[in-house]
Amino acid sequence: MTQSGTPGTDATWALVEREKRRDRALRRVSVGAWSITFILLLLLAVAVGMQVSQMLQAVSAGVIPLTAVFWSAMPLISVLGILSVLIGTLSTVGIFLRLRTASLTEIQLRLAALEEMLATRGDARA
Repeated sequence: MTQSGTPGTDATWALVEREKRRDRALRRVSVGAWSITFILLLLLAVAVGMQVSQMLQAVSAGVIPLTAVFWSAMPLISVLGILSVLIGTLSTVGIFLRLRTASLTEIQLRLAALEEMLATRGDARA
């Protein structure tokens, strides 16, 4: 996919390929981190589910009030809320950064193409 041309164009394509490699590495790290996060979230959900189940048994026996069940589920609800805000914020920032990077790369490529066109036009006149 690399085009051969002037040294400026080759350097630009090399830069684009280097950025793509960085993007792939960052994406792998991100997928790994999010996978671990959701596995831990699943473990927390199971633990809180077991606690809520025991609380419901105590409510049915009349030992504790029903509100105690809701309070025992609050750690999971809090973690889910914080995680959703984090994912929303990171996704929004990621979208803005990707759009900006794509725009800057496109501008670089257009300038390199324009430079090459001007260089070939200058060679034709000489």
